[in-house]
Amino acid sequence: MLDTAIVGGGLSGLALARRMQKQGRECAVFEARDRLGGRILSVPVDGMALDLGPAWYWPQSQPRMARLIAELGLTHFPQHDQGTVLSLNDPDKAPQAYPTDGVHGGARRLEGGMASLIQALAANFPAGTLHLNHVLIAVIEQGDHVALHFRCGDSIRQISARRVVLAVPPRLLEEHVRFEPPLSEPLVQSMRSTCTWMADQAKVVVTYPQSFWRGAALAGNAFVGHEQAVLYETFDACNAAGDQAALGGFIALSPALRASFETGLSLLITSQLVQLFGREAEDGTQHRHDWATEIYTSSTLDQSPLRVHPSYDDPSLRRPWWSSRLYFCGSETAGYAAGYMEGALEASERVEFMLTAEPGAPGRGPMSGASYPSAIPGAIL
Repeated sequence: MLDTAIVGGGLSGLALARRMQKQGRECAVFEARDRLGGRILSVPVDGMALDLGPAWYWPQSQPRMARLIAELGLTHFPQHDQGTVLSLNDPDKAPQAYPTDGVHGGARRLEGGMASLIQALAANFPAGTLHLNHVLIAVIEQGDHVALHFRCGDSIRQISARRVVLAVPPRLLEEHVRFEPPLSEPLVQSMRSTCTWMADQAKVVVTYPQSFWRGAALAGNAFVGHEQAVLYETFDACNAAGDQAALGGFIALSPALRASFETGLSLLITSQLVQLFGREAEDGTQHRHDWATEIYTSSTLDQSPLRVHPSYDDPSLRRPWWSSRLYFCGSETAGYAAGYMEGALEASERVEFMLTAEPGAPGRGPMSGASYPSAIPGAIL
């Protein structure tokens, strides 16, 4: 029987597995997709790594990310912010330009894309730790252990584990996974109320022969605020040296509108980039990813667009269940920086602490997420 089964091969699940492996504790990770990383997705194109998921982290406010990247020896570089920023609030007028010292607040990127973080984590696991194409369909309490049922292609596989960690967005678990016995109604409501951050979003990165906007003293940053906006924000997505050129953007259309405009969406994106940056913006190649179409990211409830970061403050998702055999992990369950990659790491720290705490030790009661220490060196809580 497996000691700890971790469901979800995104950053939170992999970080938790790494922490447990370093302690010599047995665990295995089960991921529904045919790749690791979850919402972290870097696509290789002509020697570049295009981040179609998260691209930035902020070392000053995200110490766990900074620490992990340093431990893994990954190379990072600052987000390009130098130059004039554009603002377009009227579709019938030219964009307004204004100078700035930067809009990304010291954000940094990784050489090789953010997926290089996932690759570095995965490279250190013993054989047999990581299992892809395992779609969780049922979680069943069976006395002293938990049975997990996975759909693997045309077959069903059952795994028994003493403890189970669900590093999957709560809404996806509530919508697609059967729990026996059924979870309490308050917990189910908590799961339904927990938005999956960025699950309704779509992102585009457009590659170009050269970074013409830099030559025009533009930062690549633009903000579009009118009702006909196709992209509500753009940014420079060049590589560290700046010799491989790209602009990134977040698509303003809702998931429903993106589906209805699918055949003409590329043309609409190009048209807005030309309005912002001039005719040279016509010569790019678009690379898009719509997270709302990802069945392992976006639930039915996540199809409604979010324009502000939700408040993630539900303590029921940060405590153990089923007599300390069932745990929720993942960025949306974090007590700090929830929804971000930093939150994914914070959640993995919390769960690892609860898994390894000795029952009855002072300040380490097994039934309360409040026993998680807040004074972790370097943390901002």
